Amino acid sequence: MAAPWTLGAQVRIKGLLHGNQTINVLNFASNSTESDTGVPSPLLVALLTAVIECVMTTLLPAVTSDWEFTGVDGRYIYNSGGSPFGSDPIEMPPSSLPAVGELSACSVSFSASLMRVRSGLGGRNGRGRWFLPPPGEAEVTQSSMSTDSFDLLVAFAACMAGKFIGGSATEDFRLGVLSRQLAGTNNTAFNTGFFPAGTLNPVGRLAVIAKRKSGRGA
Repeated sequence: MAAPWTLGAQVRIKGLLHGNQTINVLNFASNSTESDTGVPSPLLVALLTAVIECVMTTLLPAVTSDWEFTGVDGRYIYNSGGSPFGSDPIEMPPSSLPAVGELSACSVSFSASLMRVRSGLGGRNGRGRWFLPPPGEAEVTQSSMSTDSFDLLVAFAACMAGKFIGGSATEDFRLGVLSRQLAGTNNTAFNTGFFPAGTLNPVGRLAVIAKRKSGRGA
């Protein structure tokens, strides 16, 4: 798949860590045409279902038990044929409960596992980052996650890549990086501002996301 795109979508992975909300925003594009213009959109439902599967099967094993996965939401942010779907997002809960991480507890809410999204293009516009929930204290030494927990994060990257990156991807959408500057107001230049991802690269050292400090959220 490549531009010109027919659809652009934004999906949020949502959770709670020490009572603070965590949100990871993912951007997607597709060449598919929505055959059913009713709500909810079947293509968007399929996208959310695929993301939930990766979270449940590969992200939960890679993060602290203090993180609770509360669900995903998604909405179209671009449609080459107009916007018949409305602006309200589709909400989907976890596929089963309880939906919590499987590693040890963590002592702070502002540490994170960093995933780099790379399109293969130079410059900031073709790169993105996800600040995912961290592993637990028992899996961290001197600010770096253990080899085993890093391998679990790699498995999440592989799940997402298998579904949404490259010519052999199994889903109708391609994961990528959206430049708000290039995409323009209301994403009218989506084809210019969206860059399909080429790789997902986990980072072994923990990152910090200050807005997740206790009492601040997201």
